[in-house]
Amino acid sequence: MEEHNPSVDPLGSPNTCREIRPANVYDAAANETWLEDMAAKGWRLTGMTGWSGVFEKAEPTACRYRMQPLPRKEKAPPEEMAELYASLGWEYVCTLPGVFHIWRCDDPDVPELDTDPVVQGIGYRYLKRRMLWDGVLTLLLAAALWAAWALIPWISETPVLDTVTEWMPGRLLVGTIGAALILVLLFCEVCAMVRLLRTLGAGIPLKRPRPYRLQRWLARGLLACFVFVLAASILGDGRAIDGGSLSGGWDAKDGRVPREGVVYVDLADLEGAETTDFWRCRTKVQELCPRMYATRQRSLGAAEGDLRPGDSLPVLSTAETTYYRMLTEGLAARLAEELVLMRPSSFGSSGFVQGHPALTPVEAEGLDGFWWGESTYYQFALARLGREVLFLQYEGETDLRRQGDYFAALLAK
Repeated sequence: MEEHNPSVDPLGSPNTCREIRPANVYDAAANETWLEDMAAKGWRLTGMTGWSGVFEKAEPTACRYRMQPLPRKEKAPPEEMAELYASLGWEYVCTLPGVFHIWRCDDPDVPELDTDPVVQGIGYRYLKRRMLWDGVLTLLLAAALWAAWALIPWISETPVLDTVTEWMPGRLLVGTIGAALILVLLFCEVCAMVRLLRTLGAGIPLKRPRPYRLQRWLARGLLACFVFVLAASILGDGRAIDGGSLSGGWDAKDGRVPREGVVYVDLADLEGAETTDFWRCRTKVQELCPRMYATRQRSLGAAEGDLRPGDSLPVLSTAETTYYRMLTEGLAARLAEELVLMRPSSFGSSGFVQGHPALTPVEAEGLDGFWWGESTYYQFALARLGREVLFLQYEGETDLRRQGDYFAALLAK
């Protein structure tokens, strides 16, 4: 028997709780065993809400629960049926929407509700048709959601770049796991229905108690996937380098000064700038990219005359660095390819990394790849070493094509 502590219902009192039911709703014996175990622990069923049962605290007691299939679409059994069953010692508890009416009996001497298994099996006709119809719809919906959730980011020419700059990571993995769990659940439901109808049709009553532990873990896995999808929809870009967060940037002092260890092109080292400041610094992490840094730095000139409130020092040059430490060298190589070819129209190319003209390779020792390009106002440089990729958008007088050694030293730290 599975040991678990019911969680207090946040919307109720300490005397109520909600518990996830076994995933296979058509395995009546497993669900009945679960409800009886809950009663033995002092939790009495008061209602069902799809994937969970609602319980109230009571004295631990041994009782029987029976789940009768709905003969048609209805929210509750007919009043005369409830009165008849009550006279036989069976209390109507609730209805599991669209599937079962649930009855409870505290007297072990009261006869079973269904004494003829063959007749009981005939009562599953409506439920069998509903299961088949729901299964087809679930398969179609799961396939559509998986395709939209996992494959849309790969429609663009820059899927890796879009993932680290815009999208929630892990969507492909979680989408695949969720789809697989749904397929497992549908398979279990079909097998349970076939086994149930075959057993009852042979005149054999359902065996109780029936194990339900694995089914509850399956339900928890499906719930975890659903919560991930919901959280990703709301906070999906939180760990992407262009995504928002509760702070200006993780691992950054006030979102403006990089912490020790952040990799970026420093204008003081690149061109000997005497006065610099940062107007943005951000650090993020993802599954595909365990560490990302984005910094924006500028070199400031001397003031011309006295500064008045609202005045600022003249900007001599700027450097916008985006650094990626990818999970593997293969991902780093792919990211470098996408950055080399990126255009302003690329899906997801926004924020720290702007559109730029195509970059051309430049010879540089100590690097696995070095590319350069320029537009009217900016120079662009891209360097890769192992699984590290650094992209720079620079406005200044230094020729980046001659800075291969500097980039190599920067990535080799």
